[in-house]
Amino acid sequence: MRNKIYLHFCKVIKKIKIVRPVNLLIVALTMFIVLYKFKDEGAADYWFNALLLILPAVLTAAAGYVINDIFDTLTDSINKPDRVTVGKTITKLQAWVLYAVLTIISLLISWRFSFTYFNINISITLLLALYALKFKALPLIGNLFVALCSAAVVASCLLIASFETRSGMLNFTGYILFAFFTSLIREIVKDLQDIEGDKVAGYHTYPILMGERGAKVFLYVLLGMQILLSGLYSVLAWGIGMQISAIIMGLITIMLFAFMNHVANAKHKEAYLESSKFMKYIMVVGVINLIFS
Repeated sequence: MRNKIYLHFCKVIKKIKIVRPVNLLIVALTMFIVLYKFKDEGAADYWFNALLLILPAVLTAAAGYVINDIFDTLTDSINKPDRVTVGKTITKLQAWVLYAVLTIISLLISWRFSFTYFNINISITLLLALYALKFKALPLIGNLFVALCSAAVVASCLLIASFETRSGMLNFTGYILFAFFTSLIREIVKDLQDIEGDKVAGYHTYPILMGERGAKVFLYVLLGMQILLSGLYSVLAWGIGMQISAIIMGLITIMLFAFMNHVANAKHKEAYLESSKFMKYIMVVGVINLIFS
């Protein structure tokens, strides 16, 4: 009996993995911290509106992961055979139904929030669908789509957030840039990781077009920009008395250097997978920094 319950639990967990629960938690946590940090003290229904803002973002992200897996069965069977969900733990029809349910609920909640947010949400939904269907196979375009969607999640907090000082607004803008650059860097690393399967699928990602060395050079440029911005933020934050934030951002700067070294030495799929995970840790530390900024 216990074995049956355990096996059933494992099947449920495998099905849940299609929506990347850890990534969804990061999305929700990021938005919650931003909305708490810049909350509008005068709004009586602020946290209710915050919930209506966070839920569609999480559901849209989940739907994006599902549709991506639906169109990625071939490449995933080569790049990540142990992580293939569609066709194994969940049928393609079930995946489409799940995608439709997640999308419809997300759009309905965003409509309840405001027409503006509905338009933003439906735009992101379409971008993620186009990414899965077409643009992920093209050099940089797909990477930029994902990075823009990541930044848009943070930027959507502008709909109810309140900024009492110019420094607060600048800090918020800085995190949008951080979300964009770190997401773009991670997406290119993931393309390096998936070269084998992407070639079989006929994709023309940046690493396939420019080669492994060319992709790494581009990564160094992006990392150089992010390191410069992070280091500058750390110095400025220390100067205005935000010592904890300055220290955390200084740590992020050091982590970015370590990440650059890790990518430089990466030669195979497993190494790029570790680099991708490393960048996720950097992104989480960036979220934590929001608390002290």
